[in-house]
Amino acid sequence: MKLKLLLIFTIFITEVAVSQTKDTIRGRVISSITKYEPNGTVYVIEKGTTNGTIADSLGLFELIPIKDKEKYNLEISAGYYEKLDYEYLSEWTKRTKPKSIVVSATCDLDSVMQDWRKTEIKLYLIGGIVPIANSKSDNRFEKKYKMKYFDFGCEPLEVYECIEKYNKRAIMFLDLKYKGKWRKKVRKDVIGLN
Repeated sequence: MKLKLLLIFTIFITEVAVSQTKDTIRGRVISSITKYEPNGTVYVIEKGTTNGTIADSLGLFELIPIKDKEKYNLEISAGYYEKLDYEYLSEWTKRTKPKSIVVSATCDLDSVMQDWRKTEIKLYLIGGIVPIANSKSDNRFEKKYKMKYFDFGCEPLEVYECIEKYNKRAIMFLDLKYKGKWRKKVRKDVIGLN
């Protein structure tokens, strides 16, 4: 019985030792828009495997690869950012600071100008599970200031940082045109208002 347990233990230790690697992939995922961590969950997966991790709130992650290689192919996804295939070199595992990895998105800020010209400017909101309907005062506000609230519910269909940039530009236009008077009655859940 003792011999059988010793044999099982030896096989287990051998398998653990063989499967361990000396490399640890360290990185920090940042947004091409803000140069900070992207809003939302960031997933990092060793491509072609189920080996993966989730970055923390600062975009930092550590991933122990299945086996040592010269290059690690990572697949990084962050919300509505473009999915990124990234080649991480083994030599970077020796770095003291994590490797910065940029996820890309393009914000269409020209659409604010187009919406302004057509008097169809929007102020985006992210509410609860379902979008919140306008109150009567919200409807009057929209009519008076020639804009529309647009509530995504709990999940925006675009990159959050782009929505925030659009709103900040829209807020700037509203401030210029209405000298800040509109701010007294605007909904407080408008993204980027403060």
